[in-house]
This record gives sequence, structure tokens and C-alpha cells, in this order.
Amino acid sequence: MQNEARLLHITGTVQGVGFRPYIYQLAKANGLFGYVKNLGNYVEVFIEGDRESLDNFLRELPEKKPPLAKITEIKTKNLPFSGYSKFIIVPSESGVFENSIIPPDTAICEQCRSEIFDPSSRYYHYPFTVCTNCGPRYTTVRTLPYDRENTTMVDFPLCPECEKEYTDPLNRRYHAQPVCCPKCGPEIWLSDPEGEVLSKGYEAIARASDLLEQGSILAIKGFGGFHIACNARKEEPVNKLRSRLRRPEQPFAVMAKNAGVVESFAELEGAGGEYLTSYRRPIAVLIRSKGYNLAESVSSGLHNIGVMLPYTGTQNLLFDRVPDAVYVMTSANLPGRPMVVENKEALEKLKGIADFYLLHNRVIANRNDDTVIRAVNGRAAFIRRSRGFVPEPVELPFEVEASIGVGAEMNSTVTVAKGNLAYISQYIGNTSHVETFRYHSEVVRHLIQLTGIEPFNWGCDLHPVFNTTRFALKVGGKNTLQVQHHHAHMLALMADNSLPLDSRILGIALDGVGYGSDGTAWGGELFESSYFGFERAGNLLPQPMPGGDLASKTPSRMVLGILFERLGRAELEKLPLTFPKGATEFSTVMKQLETGVNVVRSSSTGRVLDAAAALLGICGIRTYDGEPSMKLESAAKKSTHVIDLPIVFMKDRDSGVPVLDTTELLLGVYELSGKYSPETLAFAVEESLAMGISELAASLAAKKGLEMIGLSGGVAYNDHITSRIAETVTEAGFEFLGHRQVPCGDGCISFGQAIAAGLRAGSEGTQ
Repeated sequence: MQNEARLLHITGTVQGVGFRPYIYQLAKANGLFGYVKNLGNYVEVFIEGDRESLDNFLRELPEKKPPLAKITEIKTKNLPFSGYSKFIIVPSESGVFENSIIPPDTAICEQCRSEIFDPSSRYYHYPFTVCTNCGPRYTTVRTLPYDRENTTMVDFPLCPECEKEYTDPLNRRYHAQPVCCPKCGPEIWLSDPEGEVLSKGYEAIARASDLLEQGSILAIKGFGGFHIACNARKEEPVNKLRSRLRRPEQPFAVMAKNAGVVESFAELEGAGGEYLTSYRRPIAVLIRSKGYNLAESVSSGLHNIGVMLPYTGTQNLLFDRVPDAVYVMTSANLPGRPMVVENKEALEKLKGIADFYLLHNRVIANRNDDTVIRAVNGRAAFIRRSRGFVPEPVELPFEVEASIGVGAEMNSTVTVAKGNLAYISQYIGNTSHVETFRYHSEVVRHLIQLTGIEPFNWGCDLHPVFNTTRFALKVGGKNTLQVQHHHAHMLALMADNSLPLDSRILGIALDGVGYGSDGTAWGGELFESSYFGFERAGNLLPQPMPGGDLASKTPSRMVLGILFERLGRAELEKLPLTFPKGATEFSTVMKQLETGVNVVRSSSTGRVLDAAAALLGICGIRTYDGEPSMKLESAAKKSTHVIDLPIVFMKDRDSGVPVLDTTELLLGVYELSGKYSPETLAFAVEESLAMGISELAASLAAKKGLEMIGLSGGVAYNDHITSRIAETVTEAGFEFLGHRQVPCGDGCISFGQAIAAGLRAGSEGTQ
């Protein structure tokens, strides 16, 4: 039979996942000769042999790929037969690596996990055990190509035994860059707050486990940063941690050994439970079970709890002696600030918080917070897309010029895009803080370096004082496009649903706040949106925010602002509202409303939900981002009684667009407060708001001849509101669009901005 040859260029997640040894083994199994080599942004394969064997190789290639590999495209070219006598793996070549895909950090695989619990294994009790199918990747990478010398593992030269495994194409540790063992790899130790070493190796982990059981608080270094841990089954250590972190109410995520333990305090059914046990190991926000047996203070006032399973060797070993333990495992950072990643930094910044420190000496090249997922409308929704997913690209349904989106101010991310691929960074945080903004700049540089995409066009927010806006305008100059916040949400939503370039939708953007194209604060918007512009077709009634941003921190201010013109001062004084400064603050707010001084108006949906939470006595003062709305949702979950609240529409006097009157909604809550429970009224608020928005959206879509209605923004995390909108618009004959691969909150803004900049779109929106 005549011999033939093929040249393959394979793109996707094909570096650091055992892809080259897989190709080697597949070629050998089919009796083919040639080579495979890593060219950074793709793997090149030259194979030759008889046609039947070549065809079989090409058929099996995508079917039997390694578990962490993801093939985006295989380009095949026929070449003349060369006469190779064997198949070889060629060393990586250096150069420019555009659109290179570094695999994300993944949980320790079952094979490696078995080895660290096997007394006969040389990896017994060694927490840094990995292979090509698991372990840290992105958090170790300094530069490309993805080879050991370009990662933080260069600090740990391989011993002869590891070298043998690393260089054997038939071994599952072949070219696994983080591979190591107790003889040659990183070390782990337990220290006191002064940095004095108390114990090393497994003894350090076992002692840490004992200390957690005894009520101590520990700082634990992981893949992408530090966690702070304590015993989640006891109130005393949890409350002690809250006091030290100054987080009186913010929910903590917890970690349990396995799904069986999780079932003792949370419900595993649904999308969240499915992700919990995946190799990506996110924090899954699950419904608390009836048999909930953790400290109430872990997620006080909420119906759900964030849960994750161990994903590092260290975490697995922490449960070795106490298998039914449940630990609080929260990121070691102040809200909105970057995670702590260095040992010295941890000893300094966490002084007075942690009683002990479980440290190791592997450098973290890229800090990477935990991904957070919850079920919304029956499927998984990203609250935070980070570890386990970054830097996997999102495929676009069209091609864009090389571009970058620098994100919003809160919950910020960065996105670089070119062609049909967009790379969204890990969660960054609140860039109004100097430390976080510095981290944001580092992420920009590193993402550009790793992808090889030099952005020509820059996208940023319209808000003139955001640090991200100033940064983009300074660096991008005339090639910078300012994109309205809610249009960025719509662009992200459309691309997330793979809509083609000529698509138009009726988009609903519901969130806390975004700078409007008219210079006012928006947050309850209905757009006719395309990839190239938008028209503001409807919105929630702009409400007074006395004290500006103070009204977002003290929801009771919003109650006074919304009801001020409908109720007299004497009636407002009777409301069960809470103010940090008591009666003095109440008087100040009333004066602001009477004079109009220091009062801004916003169509924010989040502020309306906050006001309802305050009026019902559920949450009068916000201690963490989203608290009033989250507690309102949890209260509403306790009600099955349906009552009607007013759904009233009006016309905007200036633009003439339809407006949902949220004053009537809150007034209805006020009038029924003595007749129904707060839980019943909380449910009614969410139900009526969802129905009013759905009715308005369906009416506008029909009028404009649009077939799709989509929802984005932070309020879309509310399962009740989102499910009702989805159900209602679907029943009305429209296709409902929700997010799939990116967060519906501000974590998607950079994605939308990068698309707008890559298409040079987004500035044509009207009011």
C-alpha cells in the first residue's frame, strides 16, 4: 500500500495537558512515523504511513484525547512522503505565541489522590503530587512556551526518579511541568504568627487539622493564593473569624471532604451540585438542607451556602484524620482587594487574624481566586469565573480585531480578544482601591503576554472617574472606545449566546448602577440592542438617592427617597428603618430630600430591592455588597403565599419611553406591611417586579419586531426574578436568553467592551 503524509495544526487547550505524549502513543498504536511539537499557539503533527492508518489516526484523535485537552480546530494538509523511521516528540520552539491557551488549574486527579494516601507510593502524604491530568497550571506560568523553565517549578530541579517519569512518553507524568516528589519538590510547613517553623511535611498538615478542630484560625497557602480557615461546625471560631476580619455578616464558603458530607447540610440536586464534583472544583452555591448542621453564622440570614470540595493535595490531606470535618475556607483578602499570595505578605497582612500559618515555598505567579457558581433558572450561572476556567477562551460567533476590554470598577475582569477567541481574566476585584488597580494593571500585562495578543483597540466604561477608564484612555489613546455599561452587558450576553453579527434583541439590564449615556445613574434598562449600538426603549422609574452612594450602603435612605413625595414626614418617622446615626441621620436625609441638595436619581433595580429589604425589616444597613437583595431573596424563599402588588406603567416626560413605576410597588409594600409577613411581601416584591419587567419587555419586543429577549446584570442572579422573566417572555412567544459561559454581573463587562472595541462599535447608543 502506498504511503502518504499529513501535516496537522491543532489549536485549543493542547499545552500542559499531556497532548504530545497522547499524539505519540496514538501514532505508535497506528504504526505511523513522524513528529509532534509544541509551537505555543498550536501543536504541529507530521504523520506518515498508509492511508488506512492515517485515516484511523485522524478519526481517533479527537475521540480519545486527554481529559483536560480541548481541541478548537484541526487543520490538515497533504504533504509528500518523507520517510521517517520512527515517531518522535520534538522540543518546544520559542517565539511569539499568539492565541496560546494555557490550561487552567484543576483538582488533583483520582490517581494522584490515591497515591498520596498509599503508604507504598513514593508520593505518600506528599501534597504537591500531580500529573498531566491535574494540578496547578495557570498559577505557575511566568512566560511561554509552557515548559518547566518558564514556570515557578524551575526553582525545583527534578530528582532522577522524577526526571525518568518526566521524560518517558508512556508515563502519565511526561512533561507535566509541575511534577515533583518529596525529594525534589516544594516543601510545606506550619508556622506561628512570627514565622517560626513548628512542624514540616505531613506532620504540619496533621497538626493544622488538629488546630482547626480545636478552634484555631489558620492561613493556608494554596494554588492561587491564601485561604483563611476555621471549624465551620462551631459558632465560636466562626464568630472569632468574623470579628477579626470585620465581616459581621458576609457569608463564608466552606469545604468538606466529599459530596456525602455536603449532603448533611446542603442539597446537591441541580446544576450547582453537578459542578461541585467536577475537576474544576468551583464554589457551588447550594440550598441549605433541612438537616443543616453547621454554625448558623457561616451564612447568616441566607437560604443558601457556598460549598467546595478539596482540589489540592494539602486540602485532601487536611481531612485525612477528621473525614466529617467542614471548614470555612474564605479568600485571604479584604473585600474587593487581591488575594494574599506571598508568605511574607501573609505573615504581615494576616497578623492578628490567623493563629497559625500553613505555608509552602512554591511561588504563585498568577493569583487566582475561586470560581463561584450557583443555579439560576435551572442551569449553572457564574458569579465569579476564575480558578478552573481561566484562561480558557470563549469562542466568538464572528471575528474581531485585536482588542482589550479593561472592565468595570467593581468585580472587575480584563478580556483580550482577536479573531474568534476572547480570553477573560481571573476575578480582579474593586479597582477603586489602589492595590487592586495595581493588580489590574499586572493582569493586563500578563494576559497580553500569555496570549500574544497586542490589542489595537481598547474598550472601557463611560464613567469618567473609574481608574479603569483613565487607564484605557491613557494607554489606548485615540484607539479607545468608551462603551456604555449596560450595552457592554448586552454585547456580552449576545456573544455568550453565539448570536451572529446582524442580530438584534430586546435586552434587559438589571443591576446596581451603571453610568448612563445621559450622565445619570442607570440600572433598570430595556434596550433594543445590536452589536453596533442600542436604543434605550424603556426603564425603571428613576428614584431619588439621598446622599448619593450612601443610599447604596444604607438602604433605609432609599425607602425615604422613594416614598418621600407620597408620605408625610410624620408617617415616614413611623417606619421601622435603621440608620447608622439614628434620628440625626433621618433628619439629614429628610433635609436633603426637601431641598434637593446631594440627591441623585437612579433607575437602579438593585436600589429598589434594597429599599424593599429595608422597609420589611430584613436588612436596613448593608455590610457587604449585595446583602439586602440577597437576604430579600432568602426571605422570599420562605413564602408560598401569592399576593398582588401594583404594576403601574407611565411615560417618561422627556423621552416618551415607557417606565415601570417602582414607587407604586414600594407603596404597596408599605400599605400591606401590617397584613402580611415580611417573607410574603418579599416574594410579592420579586414577583411583581419580574412580571412588570416581563410585560414591558414583551410589549417593546413585539412593537419593534424582535424575537429574542435577554437578561443580564447582577439582579439576574436572583433565581425567582430570572425564572419568572424567562417563563413569562417564553409564554409570550419570545426566545429567552441568559448567560452561559460568562458572569451576568460585572465580571462580563470587559468581555462586552472587548467585543465593542474589536468591532469598533458601542458608541452609537441613544437615550
